[in-house]
Amino acid sequence: MSEPLAESEPRTTIRLLDGFVLEHGPTPLHVIPGARRLLALLAVRQAPVSRAVVAAMLWPEATARRAAACLRSTLWRLAQPGAPLVEPTEDALRLGAAVDVDFHRACRLAATAAEAGTPDPEAVALLKADLLPGWSDQWLAAEQDWWHEARLRALEALSTRFRSAGDRHRAHQAALAAVQSDPLRESAHRTLVELHLDDGNPAQAVRQYRSYRSRLRAELGLEPSPEIHRLVGPLLGGRA
Repeated sequence: MSEPLAESEPRTTIRLLDGFVLEHGPTPLHVIPGARRLLALLAVRQAPVSRAVVAAMLWPEATARRAAACLRSTLWRLAQPGAPLVEPTEDALRLGAAVDVDFHRACRLAATAAEAGTPDPEAVALLKADLLPGWSDQWLAAEQDWWHEARLRALEALSTRFRSAGDRHRAHQAALAAVQSDPLRESAHRTLVELHLDDGNPAQAVRQYRSYRSRLRAELGLEPSPEIHRLVGPLLGGRA
């Protein structure tokens, strides 16, 4: 009689999208703010970072000696049996190889959003999420800006792919997620207008256009481009 298969060890996961969460299997784990920031930094960088750079980025107001001491204390607090959360590599640190990160998967989805084939139906849920919203750390600002633009482009590309595959529901979801993330992004509004027209909903297409036009005028004093106006111009009798 064969032995029963052993249950697989629960995975440790770090979630950076829509807020920081550390989980071991389904169980959330509490970590102090300093440890949370260290894990987030290593997860975002996706590559080893020297100890000196980590200390300077996480404790920018402290002296180099004090920052190094804070880093040692934080690493001690993160020590745990089993798979480590942080692994040292010579004079650098990196995230433990066994730790899953939702942001890494989202980056892969963003990078392949325009490729041929059937899109991942879960992609929109990941790509519509902000990276660590509410965090104002200086080291994170450039990464947040990059992710904001990367995911918007990916959502628009996904909308086009879903539309080509005949999945108009998910095409709408992806385009709407882009509009909700950046209400002044004309390319996303234009995609929604096109989808409404494809669905035979001209009134909804005009409402989408007018909503965008009103917001653009109110916030920036600008007018929509001729390209989006051409889509609804025939429905408006040529009027702007």
